[in-house]
Parts: sequence; structure tokens; C-alpha cells
Amino acid sequence: MRPSLWFYPLVPLYWLGQKLHRGLHQSGILAVHHPRQPVIGIGNIQAGGSGKTPLAMHLIGLCQERGLSTAYVSRGYGRQGKSNLLVDMANLDPRIYGDEACMVASALPECTVIVANRRSDGIALAPKADIVFVDDAFQHWSLKPTLHIVTMPFNQRSSRQKLLPAGPLREGLSALCRADMLVITNCPLDGCDSKALALELKLSPSVALHCAQTLMDMPQPVGHEQPWQGQTALLVAGLGQSQSVLDQWKALLKSPHAATLALPDHASLSGRHWASITQAMKQSQAKAWVTSTKDLARLSEEQITRFPLYVIPLSMRFPQEVTDIFNQLEKLCAKKGQPLPLPS
Repeated sequence: MRPSLWFYPLVPLYWLGQKLHRGLHQSGILAVHHPRQPVIGIGNIQAGGSGKTPLAMHLIGLCQERGLSTAYVSRGYGRQGKSNLLVDMANLDPRIYGDEACMVASALPECTVIVANRRSDGIALAPKADIVFVDDAFQHWSLKPTLHIVTMPFNQRSSRQKLLPAGPLREGLSALCRADMLVITNCPLDGCDSKALALELKLSPSVALHCAQTLMDMPQPVGHEQPWQGQTALLVAGLGQSQSVLDQWKALLKSPHAATLALPDHASLSGRHWASITQAMKQSQAKAWVTSTKDLARLSEEQITRFPLYVIPLSMRFPQEVTDIFNQLEKLCAKKGQPLPLPS
């Protein structure tokens, strides 16, 4: 019997608690914040990695290319403390801001990055931003964003998944009707049929559907200048779907027998986890190690230089023209009465 079966009796309690929490906000008993500027909530209906942060970074980049000032609000998962903070580019410490906030700030230095437990408090710290992207907002009932974008991995779209705590679902597939846009992430590189996916998910015609592909580049050196030459390496990932990512890396590097180490999402790379990395380096006799940009944000300078380190850059691509998703974003915001203030 799978361990998750023991949690089946708790599923109705989770569902009732979720419904009560949502109802308190919808009835007005608990306050709902309505931001004045365009706010895009990016969330999911599944626990674990679904591509929210890469999508947010992609959309922020598109907005910046068009002259919009941007802000990104995250809870700062894994950080120490609960203060509302503007991320300081001169001190990107994941212990203060969380790894994802540090990663976004490092990749997009012109974006105002904020960590706040209450998303509305974070939005208040970016009053001059033309558009604000809010992480993990789909079940954050105290905030009413302009648009809800939901991400769902291509290989996790099964309708047979169970609600928490027996399965990975925060909400059932029927919750997708609340979304303004659904982005299917990690789609096959040879493309996918969006119409077939819409039918499979019983998606409302009012929900815009986009398919996104994840592109991986060859490892890039960090802390040194030695280019990647296919050397024996340990592959380390502390992500939402670590094992799946490691398998993709092995295929990318054409190293099916490479040593790997899968760590929990947001795992601190100090203490016992760093000990696991050093032990795995010795056991595998690896000459270098490879990790993700998200994991890189959690490493100290000493750890970066301890062994030759490489990072696999990720990017998101939409099979449609690059302007399609931005144009749709612009039209949806205008339809909701909060048009984007694009420079003339």
C-alpha cells in the first residue's frame, strides 16, 4: 500500500478547510485587497515545481523590453524572518530573501524584487511599478489580481491525481475555470496540440491556453573560466521535480550513467546537504559538479570555489510568435479595466 493512501480520510477535511477559507473572503468577512496597478498572479493547482518562476521571469523580460517598469513579489520561501523587504542587489542572501527571490533579482536587476508573507503588503512596496507579478497567488484569497495565470507541467496534467494530503493537488482541475490563462510548461520540443489539451482538461473557452517549452543550454562555468568539456561530473538538483530534472540533464549531457543527487525543493545547501554533496563527489570520483541557477542562489562563495562548478541555464520558449503571449496579456488587462501603461 502506498503511504499516501493513509491520508485519503484527511482529503475531505482539507477540502472543507479550503472551501471555508475561500468563502470567508468571498463573503466579505475577511478583507480582499484590490490593487490599483495591473497585478499578474502566477500560481498552480499542484504542489511542487510547475514552472511559475521561469514563466514570471520570461514575462517580466517581455514587459521590460516594451519599456514597462516591473516588480516581482514572492513569499520568500525558506528565508529566515517574516519582514517585508526589498531585495538588496548588493547582498543577495537567500537566508534573508529566499532562493527564488535572489535568482530573479540576479537575472533581472532592473526589476524590483520584494519578499512579503502577505502579497498585498509586498505590492504596497512597489507603488511606481507599471506592472507587478505575484508568485503563488492562485490560492491567496486575500488578493484580487488583475489576472490569474496558472502553470501546469505537461507530464502532470492527469485528472486522476488526488487532493492534498493524499496527492499533489491543492485544488481539482475544475479550479482552472478561475484562471484567465493556463500555461502548460515543459511541453515536448516537437510541439503539442493545444486544442487536444483544452479538451482533455475540459478547459473553459474563456481561459487562454499557451504551451511552453523549457530549453536547456550546455553547462556554463561559475567561479572559474574552464569551459565544459564533458568531464565526469556530479549532477545536483534541489528543485520541485528534482529527479525529473536530473534525468533531463543526463540526456542533455549524453551521460546516462552520471552520478546524481536529488535534494528537496529549497533545501539549504549547508550542513548535512553540503556534506551529502562532498561525499557524493568523492564516491563518484567526479571532477566537477553541475547544478541549477536556483540552487546556485543558495551557495556561498566558499562552496562555489570548493569544486569546479557549472550551471545549466534554462529558458522558456513558446512555439507561437514571441509577441503572442504578451499581446494577450495586454488585451486581458485592458479587458479587466487595468490597461498596461505602454510608452507611446
